[in-house]
Amino acid sequence: MVTSPESATDRRVRRTRRALQEALLALMAEKGYDAVTVADLIERADVGRSTFYNHYADKADLLDDCLDGLRAMIGPGPAPDAGRGVPDRLLGFSLPFLRHAGEQRPLARAMTDRAKATPLLGHVERVLVEAIRAELPSGTAGPVPVEAVLHYVAGTFLALLTWWLNDEKTHHTPEQIDQIFRALVTPGLRAVIG
Repeated sequence: MVTSPESATDRRVRRTRRALQEALLALMAEKGYDAVTVADLIERADVGRSTFYNHYADKADLLDDCLDGLRAMIGPGPAPDAGRGVPDRLLGFSLPFLRHAGEQRPLARAMTDRAKATPLLGHVERVLVEAIRAELPSGTAGPVPVEAVLHYVAGTFLALLTWWLNDEKTHHTPEQIDQIFRALVTPGLRAVIG
């Protein structure tokens, strides 16, 4: 079968973007987001400067493209045990994120290192807030503003993730961390959204 020039171009574009994304993630794990330069990225990905700028405006644009994969992974959808109630459905992002973080531990540690991760951690928090907002039942209103609920859940998740990844004494599985997270936030969610 003969491939069309268009599909060959698409493959090259995907391959180049993947190489640049992998370069950014590897370099962030090594030295933190702020220390990574475009020169570092093109050297690690083995692409030219003009190729980089054909795909991305800057490293922030590349980071946003990397976070699209995270958005897709933790996007709205019921948790495996969603039959137990509204708060469980809201936490569907947790276990997939934890499993991914466990598989990519060095990168995830770099992501949660406040000294290295700025502004990455803020981007990740916004992705989590978007995912939680998409799962929030429509018409949710109560004594606590919705924005406060969203940031409470996302902040608790990130704090627990940071502890799990960086405490050498803990050997919890992603499933155990997910259960701890749910135990911490479910009472608050039930109180606010029923």
